Amino acid sequence: MKALDEDTALSILFANTKRKRRIEDLFTIAKACEYLVSLKKYGSQRAVAEKVGLSAEMIRQFLTILKLPKKIQKLVAQRKIDSVDIVKEIAAIKDSSKQIAVASAFVNSLSKDARDIKRLLKNADLAIGDAKKIVLDAKPKGLHIFVMDFEDEIYRAIMGYSKSFKMKPAELVREIVTDWLKRKTRTNKK
Repeated sequence: MKALDEDTALSILFANTKRKRRIEDLFTIAKACEYLVSLKKYGSQRAVAEKVGLSAEMIRQFLTILKLPKKIQKLVAQRKIDSVDIVKEIAAIKDSSKQIAVASAFVNSLSKDARDIKRLLKNADLAIGDAKKIVLDAKPKGLHIFVMDFEDEIYRAIMGYSKSFKMKPAELVREIVTDWLKRKTRTNKK
């Protein structure tokens, strides 16, 4: 992040709040807001808001990022979470461990819609074991379900490939496993 002075902080806010596409991540914008609020010249969120032509509520929402756990701040700085609306929904959760769980679930989901975070919130209290039990109890006879845990990098790759091949992630994984089993079977027959 750039070293902040008044001019740099103001330019970050002007350049990233007056355009449709932001250059900077929300964490950098939040740090610029924090810096300006800390200056005697401004001293309040309202004064900074008036200077840059935003509402005091918008400045407050940017500053909310800095109150979130470090893990979430890192996701925001990496632009894995890149929406003030999403940050607002996560910040509404009081328990920091649940905030982290929901943020991680959101980052790993296909959708980046703020409404989906509310769906994740509803499911945040569901333990993995309980979720598996619900799925297994609901499955029809003859259908076999495997619950697989992937590292984030592999999960994102699967999601990306499934999107580019225009297929559901489960279909892609099924196809990969089927192809692998066919190759293994041919290799074992030799």
